[in-house]
Amino acid sequence: MKVLIVGAGVGGVAAAAALTAAGHEVAVFERADRLRATGNGVLVWPNGTAILRDLGVSLPELGSRIDEADVLAYDGTPLMRMDLEGAQAKYGAPTIGVLRGHIIERLAQALPAGTIRFGRRCTTIRPSRQGVEITFDDGTSEDGDVLIGADGYRSIVRHRLFGDVARHTGLASWYGLAEVPSGLRSEHVVPTYYDRLRLCTMHPVGKGLVHWAVEVPWPDEDLDRAGRRTAWPDLPQTPDRRARLREWFGHWAPPVAELMANLPDQDVEVYPHVVHRVPRWWGRGPVTLAGDAAHAVPPRVGWGVNQALEDGWMLGRVLSERGEPTALLRRYERERRGRARHVRRLESVARRSNRALMLLHRLPSRVRGEGIVSRTLISNIDSCSNYVHDRAVAR
Repeated sequence: MKVLIVGAGVGGVAAAAALTAAGHEVAVFERADRLRATGNGVLVWPNGTAILRDLGVSLPELGSRIDEADVLAYDGTPLMRMDLEGAQAKYGAPTIGVLRGHIIERLAQALPAGTIRFGRRCTTIRPSRQGVEITFDDGTSEDGDVLIGADGYRSIVRHRLFGDVARHTGLASWYGLAEVPSGLRSEHVVPTYYDRLRLCTMHPVGKGLVHWAVEVPWPDEDLDRAGRRTAWPDLPQTPDRRARLREWFGHWAPPVAELMANLPDQDVEVYPHVVHRVPRWWGRGPVTLAGDAAHAVPPRVGWGVNQALEDGWMLGRVLSERGEPTALLRRYERERRGRARHVRRLESVARRSNRALMLLHRLPSRVRGEGIVSRTLISNIDSCSNYVHDRAVAR
């Protein structure tokens, strides 16, 4: 089978790696002129790292192992603790913090030369004798049996299929990379600090660096319908953004205050939080979607990259079975739909959690139920992961 993939993000390259390993002919078309080598930091839960391991990525060389996640009030008061070593023991794979670009690079290394074709922007999609034809902005075209749109939350492929756009949640993340603050008690712990409206989190990504992110309200009127970043009258340029961050967070707990005081000169990026409707079917005919193109979800629950890896793995598995290609695509969507909707529900609950978490600030630690949090993580991985479910059935 010849598989066309639009987008060389995590989902697109993971699908390409899985499908290539299964013997399919794969071509990935990326509008940029190269892979982005760094990008933002991400958390990869045990289901995601197990998929990466199955796709040939060496985990010890990738990012930083995460053993614990702590939830704290803005002043540093502990609220909850999540032990991640139990999840590692159950699933046989760790949680890691890593740069998104490093995941893409490692997956791309397993692909035959020429699989990813850069500078190719998809403009039209139409049926063809083989299955589907895509045309690019340079006038060239490509035929294949099926097409996978893995081109992010502003997906051209999704827009051609359904015409809908991602919906803004009213929040945005400001983020960047920095040296690990000396106040962090371990390079294997992810702390997240909350007040009633905002949060600040940081997690190691290896080589003495942390990915840091703050979550703040972002007014709807400053986004266009496609969810693109636009001119925000209250959004200063990078030097002034650092000043704004220090104003907002400089009086928080020592690790946060230290982080804000020592922000490097690189750009402070801003990312609006958007969500997609998760339809019953997110494809049509020989075309389907993967990753954020299918089910964009804000970063608070840390499931975006894991969802993309699950999609890539499932596409590799389903398209290697016997059957008519369009029927196999609908099976892939059916298999993934319930898990994607569960992640969407988790995000919806998490988005409204600040005030509830601050209520814990008033409770003694003995009644905060830290053990429940670790068990909830395992339950959520079980509920969100096709990979974990299928491996359990296989045993």
